[in-house]
Amino acid sequence: MKGQFSNLLKGYVRIRITGNSYDRFLNLCAYHGIRLWELRPAGEAYEAYVNQKDFRKLKTIVRKSHTSVVITERHGLPFFVHRYRKRRVYLVGIAAAFALMLWLSAHIWNIRIDGNLSQTDDVIFEYLTQAGIRHGMWKSGVDCKKLAAGIRNYFTEFAWVAAELKGTRLLIHVKEGITGEEEDAEEEQPPSSLVAARAGTVVSVYARAGMPAVHAGDRVKKGDLLVSGILPIVDDSGETVSRQYVAADADVVIRRTQKYYDEVPFIVRQRHYTGRERTAWMVQIGDVPFALPENFDSLGQYDLLSELTQCRLAENFYLPLYLRKLTAKAYESVETIRTKEEVLGLLRADFQDFYKNLQEKGVQLFENDVKIEWNEKSAIATGVLLVDEPAVKRTALEDHEEELPDDEYG
Repeated sequence: MKGQFSNLLKGYVRIRITGNSYDRFLNLCAYHGIRLWELRPAGEAYEAYVNQKDFRKLKTIVRKSHTSVVITERHGLPFFVHRYRKRRVYLVGIAAAFALMLWLSAHIWNIRIDGNLSQTDDVIFEYLTQAGIRHGMWKSGVDCKKLAAGIRNYFTEFAWVAAELKGTRLLIHVKEGITGEEEDAEEEQPPSSLVAARAGTVVSVYARAGMPAVHAGDRVKKGDLLVSGILPIVDDSGETVSRQYVAADADVVIRRTQKYYDEVPFIVRQRHYTGRERTAWMVQIGDVPFALPENFDSLGQYDLLSELTQCRLAENFYLPLYLRKLTAKAYESVETIRTKEEVLGLLRADFQDFYKNLQEKGVQLFENDVKIEWNEKSAIATGVLLVDEPAVKRTALEDHEEELPDDEYG
């Protein structure tokens, strides 16, 4: 492939060889290092390809071998330029297009991230911006190994990260999970205690490691100690002779109050689409949009939908050129009056969504005291809920006392 490109760049010709001493002609070509390719018989003659530079060396060989050589075809850039030498603008345009393609191919115009679940693309793109990775940068400025290591260190939930360049694209592949280092970190947590994340009443305490500081029924405030990471070691007389520091581990359930409020009006304005639509296109180069003249005012009220497509020449050759399709859908604003049953159904649906959201956070509903008040404009659901949740957080032990040596108490 490299040799073929070199031949096109330097130029090559197809020649017809006639005479009675073909063997001597070929031997002399080999002796002088002249390369012929695709040598084939053509009636009583032979035809082959030879590059332009070597063709000039054939004059002496033809004379010595008593053969005759004529050119039947010409290929490559030099002959193309000669053929269109009078059309300079045309040649300059081709050269400029070729230079532009080379320039475009040396930049990154598309960044794709796949495999991320816990982090959104926007969060990862924010990190990439801080790391100096952006659309339009030179590909030579990207160190894929360094970039992958940086992402893995910044986002600890990613167990594996790989970055690769394909054409004008930067592809970032991630896999989420717990790495061996993270498992060791969980097993070897530093000494710490558990404190209340919210105020409330302790429902239950089940400690696996550490010393409970509260009991069921105790009232606690936010930040109060629940389970201490300091375990006292006592002697036979009951005196504390030493202390052991551990990472407290416990299941603590706290009951607290949760205010609830929801309002659903009887009269609402809803959109009814008429079916009338108009479409316009917008060209965007990089971050700069170029709007085409279009006016949607004749539709009256409308919703505008936008669809952005990035142009590309091949699967991995993206360009900094975008086409944005704008679709305007006309609608009429219609006033609708809801029935009491509809309003009540909406209030119940809202409460179910609220309770589902609590359950996803590990919160359980203990008592429901929500009441509905009706007026001329709306129905209002208000009340106080009693909920049980594991409202605890870990805090490091700041002051560690030295463990006393055994020989002082022996």
